[in-house]
Formats: sequence, structure tokens, C-alpha cells
Amino acid sequence: MTHTARRWRSRLLGIAALSIVSAALVACGGGSDDSSIVVETTTPTPTPTATPSPTPSPTPEPWPIAAEKIPLGDRAAILENPTSVGFPAPPQVVINPEPNDGGIVRMFSPALGMDHVVEVVGVVDGVMEEPVDGSYAVGWYQPDDKWDFGSPDKEGNLVFSAHETWNHMQGPFYNVHQARIGDDIYLEMADGQVRHYQVARLTRYDLATIPMREVLWPSDRPEAEQWLTLYTCGGEIIYGDRGYGDYLARDVLVAKWVGFGGPEQAPTQETTQQAVEAEAAGD
Repeated sequence: MTHTARRWRSRLLGIAALSIVSAALVACGGGSDDSSIVVETTTPTPTPTATPSPTPSPTPEPWPIAAEKIPLGDRAAILENPTSVGFPAPPQVVINPEPNDGGIVRMFSPALGMDHVVEVVGVVDGVMEEPVDGSYAVGWYQPDDKWDFGSPDKEGNLVFSAHETWNHMQGPFYNVHQARIGDDIYLEMADGQVRHYQVARLTRYDLATIPMREVLWPSDRPEAEQWLTLYTCGGEIIYGDRGYGDYLARDVLVAKWVGFGGPEQAPTQETTQQAVEAEAAGD
């Protein structure tokens, strides 16, 4: 199984009942043996479509980071020198997002050192696909007539996934486990509109017990709220004979929509291009 051909190992099967296989996201550097698990659940009932309203306050509810706390490092030092924590960053490039009918083109968070294009991915033959570009792209599971995932134009839970590490380098969600309650995350739309979310909780699940239905369709989300869920690998890596590894846990970040507008100094694709050109010129 190659990197480019590998899909998430989350399998959603059946109509009345789904079998969700926890996504392995094992590609910290190459291929891996399959070690998926199955969680039985039922098909969620679609909720009526409505335009959500921003939460009254820009501050999410003060939910604690899960009982099994994820150790936080010196985030400022990590963002200043990412290679100090073990995996180098991939080469800096500018990628023009592919047009898509979902309208989301970019996800960025200065607090997490994150700025990536968004690929629309889906569920094909019961398999949750991964982004084709494992190094630079975040995958958004666009809803359709069968899978009731969230979208920006209504209440619900928007689900995104990306690698923490890929080909022995940092992946798009490398710093997700460093998130703190209240951190800002932004989605840029194709029309230039920016949607603002704030981190409300971060949970690390053991791969063997992750409740995938609850991750995809959280039961505690109020009907009128729009949430954003980021899903990636986390925890310890067990390396195999070929030098590639399996993560033993999954990190799930939940953020709540609080309104429109990005940070005053929000980076853009143009400023990123300028930075790349300056670096190439040796400035």
C-alpha cells in the first residue's frame, strides 16, 4: 500500500448501521501494516438545514482539556524552532488551492503555526479518504446525501483531517496537540470571507477505544451551533522494520464558530509567496 494510494482506515458501512474503523493516519514516514479497529454505531439523523448564528460571546465555554491531558511543551520555542522537537518542516512552497464547490480554500491559525490549503475529500466505497497532498493539505469531508457532515452554511460539525507527520517531516496538523482553549482557527472561503473559530477542547484517545461516532457527530453539540473538528494522529509512535511508524493514539480538537473576520495581521498566499522568494534569494 503506497502513501498516495492509502486512504483513511475509517470505514463507514451500511445504511441503518455504520461500522466505523478508526483512521490510522500512520504515515509518519511511509507504509505500515493495517491495525484498524471497528466501532459499531448507527446512522445519524440529519438535522434541518439552517444558517447558524455566531455564539453571543467570542469566548467558547471553558471546557477542560480531556482528563487524559496532552503534555504541552514550550509552544513559543517550538513555533520559533520547529525542528527542535524531532521532525523537520517540509520545504516551504506556495500551493494554489484547487477550485471546489464547498467553498473552503484555506485553514490557518497563527497560534498553531498552521497555514494550509484545503482539499475536499469524501467517503468512497465506505472509506474516508485522505488528502492527496499529505504534506501540505488539510482534508475536509464535504457532506452529501448520505453523509451528514457539517458545512459552513449551516449548523453542524465540520470534520477535517490531516497528518501530524508525513514522510518523516511535519504534517499539516503537527502542532494540533499544542492547542490551548481559546486559540483562534480560521477558515478562508473562496470569496475571501474568513470564518473565525476558537478552540473549546482537545482530547487524546487511545486508538483501540476512540468513539468515532462521537468524534464525527458529537452528541453534546447544541443544534444551533457550528463546530469544527480536527482529527489527526498523536501520542507514541511504534516503528517497524522499514523505519516507518504507527501512532498509538488520535488527537481530536473541537472549536466553535464565533463569527467572521480574521486576525489583523493574517498571512496571505501573497505574503507567503514573498517569503518563499526572499528565502530563495538569500534575503
